Amino acid sequence: MAEKKQKGLPKQKNSWNQNEIFLSICIPAYNRPYELKRLLNSIDVSCTDEIEIVISEDMSPRREEIQQMVQAYQNKTDYKVCYYENETNYGYDKNIRQTAKRANGKWILFMGDDDVFVRNSLDSYIDFLKGNSKTGYVLRRYYSENKDGRIEDHRYYPANRMFRPGQDAVVELFRRSVFISGFTFQKQCFREYDMEKFDGTLLFQLYIVSCICLKYLSAYCDIPITKSIEGGVPFFGSSNAERGLYESGRNTSSNAVNFLRQVRILTQEFDRTHQAAITDRVIKSYAKYSYGFLFEFRDAGKKVFKQYACEIKKLGMADSLYFKIYYYALLLFGTKRCQEGIRLMKKVLGHTPRL
Repeated sequence: MAEKKQKGLPKQKNSWNQNEIFLSICIPAYNRPYELKRLLNSIDVSCTDEIEIVISEDMSPRREEIQQMVQAYQNKTDYKVCYYENETNYGYDKNIRQTAKRANGKWILFMGDDDVFVRNSLDSYIDFLKGNSKTGYVLRRYYSENKDGRIEDHRYYPANRMFRPGQDAVVELFRRSVFISGFTFQKQCFREYDMEKFDGTLLFQLYIVSCICLKYLSAYCDIPITKSIEGGVPFFGSSNAERGLYESGRNTSSNAVNFLRQVRILTQEFDRTHQAAITDRVIKSYAKYSYGFLFEFRDAGKKVFKQYACEIKKLGMADSLYFKIYYYALLLFGTKRCQEGIRLMKKVLGHTPRL
């Protein structure tokens, strides 16, 4: 794309001032002192002056433990660590907004407090961000560690890739941006940190990516920088904003259905406020790539699995031949054999299949 045709970012300096913060690692924290310590210990940036760590503790029962752990980490690290305690339990969406508002970096990188960084990856990732200063949002590659110890590589494309601003980029990157850890964007490209409309949905980051990709260049970085670790207790549903939509402490099929229901609500609101037309395209994308959220409840038993699939169909997210293939494959062969097939396919292709 020729430079004169690019929708440029707001005016910025031509070179990076080393006295300023380049990257803010923003961590919304709730009730996980051990996991948060594990995350902090995985941060291994060489140029410590270029980053800050911003932690927003969300009035959890284990606040005192988290506070003590963070203080101990502050005393031993060279990184700038900014620790805040919310006066009430904000919930996921408001807490990530608050964490980003409190950050001083040019770039914001969200991390879930129960995930970790991939060793020796952050320096290369920061170099990528510095070399792509005209982009507003960067989709990262990441790993997930399953209960059996196997590592799955979530590699969306075979190499780094750029996306022109517009609705095509929004649709392409929307579904791939649900996982919060490693979610990276330029702070100046998004202004609506006080918006409460989507509180309780668990999807505010998808509103961020939609707004940015509509106006600015975006990118995929083919460096695996974060790793999710399967297991642990989900605390969504603890705040007033999330009650009624999500049940805290358990990963239930009703939680998953409500989450997918919020996808349609969010895209419809985005279409209305931005004169866009992404909803139908996003829903079709979810139907084509529905294996992940079907897989999640297959081991709950055939009855629960069938009921869950019926609820997904009601949302319009089953209108795809691929959905039927995933559904019947999981129903007949179970998760273990299906996962082996998926892993083999990814190994042969070298990345997640493109449908």
